[in-house]
This record gives sequence, structure tokens and C-alpha cells, in this order.
Amino acid sequence: MCKLYLVDDDQDVLDSLSWMLDGLGLQTHSFRSGEAFLAQVDLQQPGIAILDIQMPSIDGMELLDRITSTHSPIAVIMLTGHGTINMAVQSIQKGALDFLEKPVDGDKLHNLIKLAEHNTASCYAQRAQQASVSERIDSLTPRERQVMYKVLEGKLNKVIANELDIAQRTIELHRQKVMQKMQVSNIAELAYLMAKSDADIKIPRPSPK
Repeated sequence: MCKLYLVDDDQDVLDSLSWMLDGLGLQTHSFRSGEAFLAQVDLQQPGIAILDIQMPSIDGMELLDRITSTHSPIAVIMLTGHGTINMAVQSIQKGALDFLEKPVDGDKLHNLIKLAEHNTASCYAQRAQQASVSERIDSLTPRERQVMYKVLEGKLNKVIANELDIAQRTIELHRQKVMQKMQVSNIAELAYLMAKSDADIKIPRPSPK
């Protein structure tokens, strides 16, 4: 079970939610303000945050913006005592999983938490893979990146050698290094790896020489 955070300036609401969720076997971490949450929570780790919209200083909407702006894997559920359709639409557009009104329906919240658990774990795994692929790309030399880019375009070694004006054997050696550093055994695996991780990764287009 990932960490479950409750953020509400009303202690009675925090106590009520904690009691409800503890009864479902879920351990919670409570915060009386958005500032306290941001100061104590690592936004790059998986988790679930249940945020009250109306809070002094940093309100729920601003806190949601802060979370999503860091590309955090934390799944967010919004709560309010006085909700409107516009607020619900805004929170979903900003990246919240759902928008609930107080008093909270325990069964609905429990089902949402199960979905949020799946979402945060999936998002964290995807981000971890993207970071891993970025590190592998960073390990390539500029020439190896050039070769990789042209290989991914489907070009043959002799064509790449002609375009880069170097020996075909040198291209073959660069290609082997690319495969080793990218931790793949063939071009199909390399293309698949890049396709799965291309949300945040762009292969730098080499400068013509």
C-alpha cells in the first residue's frame, strides 16, 4: 500500500477521515495545511493525496497545481463542503482523479483509493523507466547518438557511413556500443524501448556535418 495523505485545515474532518480509512485498514498521514504537506512529502514518490479545496493560504486547487507541475506520480482526490460543477470540472482538468463532496461516501472513497493506488504505481513505474532511458541516452557519445538516430530511421550501415563520411566498420562498432549502452539486443527492442518512453524523451536530432 502506498502512502495516503489527508490535507484539510479542519481537524474534525481529518479525524473523521482518518477514523474511516483506518477502519478499512488504510494508514493515513494528516496535514492541516498545504504548506505542511509540501514541506514534508516527497512529491516524486508514489502516493495518494486527498485534498480539501477550501483552505487558507495554499488552497486545494493551488496545491493540486503544485503537485502536477512537478510531474508528480501522486494521485489526487479533491474534497469540498460546497462544491460546484465548475469546481469539479476544473479539478479534473488540472489532473485530479475525482471530486467528492463532504460528507464523504465511504464506499465510493474506498473504490477511488483502489483506482488511485493503481494509477500512482503505474505513473511511478513509467517515470522510472523514462529516467532510466534518459540516463542511457546521456551515456552515449555525440557520434553514438547520431548513429542511433539514423538506425532508428531504418537506414543501413553503408548508408549511414556515407552520410557521416566515415568507414562502415566504424559505424558497426558505434552501433554495437549503442546496443550495449541502451541495454537492448536488436533494433526492434531499441525502437520499442524508445516508443514506450517517448512521452518525456526526445532523441536530439544531430547537426548535419
